[in-house]
Amino acid sequence: MQFFKVKESNLNSDLKGGNEILIYSLLEDRMQASTKNKDFFSKKFNDYYVIYTRDELAMKLGVNVSTITEVFKRLVKKGYLVMKHQFNGATKLFLPKFENETNPEANNGNVKREIQRPEIGKPNSSRTLNSNKQITDNTNDTCSRTNSPKDSNLTQKPDQNKVIKQAELDVIANSLVTKVHLPKQAVNIMKTFSFGDPKKLYAYAGLLFKAKSAVSKQAKNILNAQEALSFELNTDYQETLDMDLKRIIVSANKKTSQPDGYMMTSLMDMFQNKVNDYCIHDVVYQ
Repeated sequence: MQFFKVKESNLNSDLKGGNEILIYSLLEDRMQASTKNKDFFSKKFNDYYVIYTRDELAMKLGVNVSTITEVFKRLVKKGYLVMKHQFNGATKLFLPKFENETNPEANNGNVKREIQRPEIGKPNSSRTLNSNKQITDNTNDTCSRTNSPKDSNLTQKPDQNKVIKQAELDVIANSLVTKVHLPKQAVNIMKTFSFGDPKKLYAYAGLLFKAKSAVSKQAKNILNAQEALSFELNTDYQETLDMDLKRIIVSANKKTSQPDGYMMTSLMDMFQNKVNDYCIHDVVYQ
């Protein structure tokens, strides 16, 4: 399993939601590698860039390409991303706010600050005057904020682990809906009873597919059994799977000291009943 770093500064920035934080963190992670490879240095912009296609990001995070596109637009608008399209190659992605941790000197004197600049050319004199006036008027306010205790900032920081776990939870949930076509209501039930723990959601999904696989092997010679087990083909899952999962999870945590074993047995019973209800004849399991 490959891990990547989510900077605390990203959690405390104007990046909003798990998708923005995760996607920008993935871009930063790849940029760390780009800065060690001269092939990813643009002489035109005097800066390093990354190649990360929207399809690749969508597959990694388990979301639609359209979601990646929307996040890219927001990152561009906020000044985190500059996209340079190529006629005969992949789009080059520059990160104006990226700070090289392995080689801090590389952050000085490059054109990434020029890329980040919103306006190039002659400044608007009226805007400059207004800006100067605003600075003068707000001098006292600026001083008071500068001299404020550090503790006041600490109380405003979000819980880093909570934000990261929520982002991981959202990615797993999205993947279960978009990749394996589980009903969204059923995923939401498992997500609710995960209580913010992505490992718990992953474990619930693992038990669900393990039980489904076991019943699939039992019923391999039964006509229409595989259709009955398909989340896409058997529409009954859309109507009942969420309530079945809620009943099984609640019972597993109340009635036994071994909830995983109870859930596995109950989930297999559920899938066997789905096969029985779906097929047109009596099913005899081997």
